[in-house]
Order: sequence, then C-alpha cells, then structure tokens
Amino acid sequence: MSLRVQIILLFTAILAVSMGVAASLGEQAAARAVESVVRERAVQAARSILADVEISPGLDAARAADRLAAALRQHRGIRSAELFLRKPGKDDVVRMRYGPAGPEASFDVEDHVFPAQTTSEIAGEGDERWVRVEIPVKDAFNHSVATLRVDASLGEADAVGRGQRMAFLGSTLFATVLLLVTFGLVLNRRLARPLSELARSVGTVESGPLDEVRIPETGRQDEIGTLARGLKSMLERIRGFNRILQDRVEEATADLAAKNRELADLNALLVEARRERHAQERLAALGQLSGTIAHELGNPLNAVSGHVQLLARDGTCPEPVREQVRVIDQEVKRMTSIIRRFLDSARALTPRAEPVEVRALLEEALSLNVSAEARQRLEVSVDVPPEIGPVAIDPSLVRHVLGNFLSNAVDAMPGSGHLSVRARRAGSHLALAVTDTGPGIDPETRRHVFEPFFTTKPPGKGTGLGLSICREIAAALHGHVDLETRPGHGSTFTLVVPAPPPEARAPAPAAG
Repeated sequence: MSLRVQIILLFTAILAVSMGVAASLGEQAAARAVESVVRERAVQAARSILADVEISPGLDAARAADRLAAALRQHRGIRSAELFLRKPGKDDVVRMRYGPAGPEASFDVEDHVFPAQTTSEIAGEGDERWVRVEIPVKDAFNHSVATLRVDASLGEADAVGRGQRMAFLGSTLFATVLLLVTFGLVLNRRLARPLSELARSVGTVESGPLDEVRIPETGRQDEIGTLARGLKSMLERIRGFNRILQDRVEEATADLAAKNRELADLNALLVEARRERHAQERLAALGQLSGTIAHELGNPLNAVSGHVQLLARDGTCPEPVREQVRVIDQEVKRMTSIIRRFLDSARALTPRAEPVEVRALLEEALSLNVSAEARQRLEVSVDVPPEIGPVAIDPSLVRHVLGNFLSNAVDAMPGSGHLSVRARRAGSHLALAVTDTGPGIDPETRRHVFEPFFTTKPPGKGTGLGLSICREIAAALHGHVDLETRPGHGSTFTLVVPAPPPEARAPAPAAG
C-alpha cells in the first residue's frame, strides 16, 4: 500500500472518527438540552395540573379522577398521571393513562411513600423513555396529604438527537469524499512511499535498538536510493562499534564485580578478626579483674558464711528466720563455688552435673532474683510442661545464668509488665527462656550486649559483665545463649544446654 493511500486512509479514518465523535457529542448535547427543557415543561405542567385538580382534605378518588382527566386534556405530551391521596390505613391511588378514547382512570389502594419535595428523573430505556415528576401537596402544618406523579414523553428529545446525528453524518461523508479526491491529486506515489519508509527507519534509530533497524532495499539510482544505501552502510559501522564497546564493557564489569566480591570478603574477614581480637582483649581483662575481685571477696564471704552458720545453730533463732538463714548460707556457698572456679586458672569452667527438678530450679531463681516489690507490680508466670522430668545439669551455673536474665528483665520493666519463665525440650537439649515486655533492644545495641564491659545501665547500676559471663558459662555447659528482641515488643533470652535424664548422663570429668 502506497504512502499516499496510507495517508488518505489515515486522515479519512481520523476525520471519520472525529466527525463521528462530534456527531455523537452533538446528538447527546442536543438530547440533553431538549431533555432539560422537557423536564422543566413537565414540572410546570405537573404544577398546572395540580392547581386544576384543587386537592382538598375531603377530596375523594372519583372526584379527583374527573378533575385529573379534565386537566390532562389541556396538556399534550403527558403520557400518564397518578394521584396519591393520604388516607387512614392504605392510601387511595388514582391512575390516569391515555387510551383510544382519551384519558382512562383506574383506582387502587396502597402504602405510598410521600416525597418531601418536588423531584424529576428520566425513566425507561431506548425509545421508550419519559420524564417522571413527583410533586407533594402539604397542609398548613407542612404534612404531606397527597402526591401527583406525571410521566412526560421524551419523544421530542429523541427526534432532535436523531436529526442532529444525521446532519453530522452527512457532513462527515462529504468531508471524507473531498479528502480522498484532494490527496489523490496532490500526493505523488513514487515520492511518498520511499520517503515515509526511510523516515520510519530513522525514527527507529533514534528511539530503539540498532539491531531492530531495517533499511528497505529500494533499488533506485536517484537521490532517494543513494540516501538509503548511505544510511544502511552507516548503520552497519555503528553496529560494529557497539558490539566492540559492549564486549569491553562486559569484561570490565565482570572484572570489577569479581574484585568487589573479593574486597567485600576481605572486609568481612577483617571486621570479624577485629571483633574477635577486641573480645579476646576484653576477656583477658575480665579474667584479670575477676581474679582480683574473687580474691578480694573470698575472705569477706568466708566470714559471712561463718557467722551465718553460727546464727543457724543458735537455739533462740525462730524457725522462719532459720530457714532464711539457710537460704543465705546456700547462696554464700554458691558464690564461693563460682569464685573458686574463676580462680582455678585460665582454663574454662568445669560443670558438675547432678539431678535437678526444672520447676524447682526456676522457682528458686525467681525467689532469689525477683524482689517482693517487683512481684507486686509485675505479672510473673512459670511454664514447665509436665513431660519435662529431672535432668542432669549443673544447677549452680544454670541458676547464675537465669539470675542474670531475670535481673535484666526486671530492670527493663520499671513499671508494670509481664515476666515469663518457660522451659522447653529441644531434642536432647533443654531451653530455658526468660521473656519481658519491656522496650526491647535496638539492632545496634544487640550487636554488643554480650561484649565484656558493655552496658546500657546508668553508672553504678551495671558493670557490663553479666551477659558476657553468661555466654562463657553457656559455652562451658556445651550450650549457647539466644536472644530474640524487637524494639517496643520486649526481649527473650534463652539458655540452651544439653540436659539428658539423670540415669543417662555421662560421668562428670574430674577437676584438675
């Protein structure tokens, strides 16, 4: 198909669509204008009919029908009318339609919803459309006593719309024929087609990949053929340059990506090495400090233990006090045992497993680390499934870790909150979790919570050694410590350690 024909068809289609749209819009605009006029006339006619009917409180349906028929004969274009008279119980309805002999009345009773104000709307579809107008009649107290409903035909509006459409379609046909003749005389087929093809090729070069560009083979020896051959040769050279450049870019990108990966791996190793060295330096300082503190605390604890034992042997000591003294004596012995283990040497702690009831261990940790004041403002719960029986673990070390978890949880909830202690089986391991509903831990702080001497507590409230010691104790127990936290949703510290039944536990290695 030639460029001339294409242009003719294109402009013909554009003109036809434009004129068709204009015809449709013109028809719609004319129909809407006529509809608006018909609606106004229908409202005026309804009001005139309502005035002629002269509705009064004592008007019955028969008299209303006679008046309504007389009023309808004076108004053309009204296809039907309905008069609703409010009566006690169901309302009287007078329907008036045009038959062969003129207005024909029918009567009915129904429950009618009387409108509050005059309304008008378009009803029906296609050629069967009409304007429905409802006018309420109110008494002196603004109460609706009747309603007049009038249906006016929209045949006039539809006729005007059809006439407008035919006029626009005629204009479109005339303009289309004129365009075909004009373009057939003006455009030169030999000039239009090749130029349009070359123009499309140049447009593809500007907006799309060069591999998709195809220069048409014209076979002509004039200026258009020379232009086509020159454009084709230029595109071939550009494609060659692009292929070479793309290969070099891909090689450079691959090399850069490999070097970036190597650099990222080296950076990760360097960061990990620095973190491990920093932790080792802090642990070395912790060992020295622990030795000094343990040595300084050993003698006072021995003195406290001696006096507590003397107090327990005193016959005048009441039994409740004696029980508390025994608890103090046990805790002093526990602290003395832990200090002795820190003083053993630089080697790791040596756990001493023994049969332990898990619930009793958790209750004891709560009683020692959650004060009466904290129990009054916090909701404390302990969850130990009944299937968890006695286990073989080191109660002193586990109690130490749980005590640290509980102290941190209480500190995280200075007001009200929920403190939960749970025990779960995880295969051959026992998981002991302490959960609080405090503010949680942000990601940056979470990275450092297990580092020695790191603390978020104010001066005098913490040394930053508790969680680092807990991690060392967990490692000595061949377990680990897990932390789950989210800012604003609390934290959960979990100690996971091997916990076989007492009869299945291996003999504890002797301390050297």
